[in-house]
Amino acid sequence: MARVPLLEAEDLPEEYRYLFTENDVGDAHIFQAMANAPELMRWYMRYSTRLWDVLPAREREVVILAAARALEHEYEWHQHVRLGCEAGVTDAEIDAISRGDLAALEDRDAALVAYARSVALGDPRDGDHDRLGEHYETDTVVGVAMLASHYVSTARTLDALDVATEEPFVGWTT
Repeated sequence: MARVPLLEAEDLPEEYRYLFTENDVGDAHIFQAMANAPELMRWYMRYSTRLWDVLPAREREVVILAAARALEHEYEWHQHVRLGCEAGVTDAEIDAISRGDLAALEDRDAALVAYARSVALGDPRDGDHDRLGEHYETDTVVGVAMLASHYVSTARTLDALDVATEEPFVGWTT
């Protein structure tokens, strides 16, 4: 049970209801919990949206899945398995990310996973940074670091509020 109420659009002041109605938040507990601080939720969504533009959707989801798995964070993993599949991440790739099997991934994806994991665990190494830089410009590498660390922050917020998945956890493999 979440430590804060899980709100609906109609629970918000009128000026913030669009956060539910103009965005695809559905019944996601993360947003229902964040709605207790609607102004912060608005800024969170703006920042998240900008970070989502750092990479193409498929690669973005590889980064988020790698960070979620490094943290063993069920909520983020659960949400982004579905989003990853929708963005073109295969079941085999999801399983490889879950196992930390970089050899089973294309080099570009392996570089994303290694870097996102190291950022999420608070131990980014020169080798991981340099490997990612072989595939991306510096501004994108910075964006990947910010994206991965954003999901660390999101995971910690979900933990603090004790927000659970909407359905039973999908598990660590597909």
